[in-house]
Amino acid sequence: MPRTRFLPDELRLSIVPSSTLVHGSGLRRERSSCDGFLYLVAPLEQAENFLLDGLPLNRRTPLMLTEHTGIPPWLAKLAEDRMDTPGTQDVVLRLRRIMVEDALEPEPDHSAEFASPCYLLCGC
Repeated sequence: MPRTRFLPDELRLSIVPSSTLVHGSGLRRERSSCDGFLYLVAPLEQAENFLLDGLPLNRRTPLMLTEHTGIPPWLAKLAEDRMDTPGTQDVVLRLRRIMVEDALEPEPDHSAEFASPCYLLCGC
């Protein structure tokens, strides 16, 4: 039977604290784009579900992941898209890249838009 999800513990799935996104070792500092992790931005409720149930593998509706340098442009795009609905809180999740490497497919459109490699988690 094919795999349908990655469990949170096997991915070491965790929330990136918002304090590190603004201060400290967070996104404002230059970092190598390949830090061994991939990142996912999701609305709070969906992020909580991912932390409980893991990340689904679905070829029809794959999740998009990015490297560290893709987080700021992704958050900026979401903020721009949601200007009319300001109540949505987005959360950044981090997961071990090596655990999903074989299930990734390059995502060229967002890679170009964010100037950072992006991937689809599709279970290829």
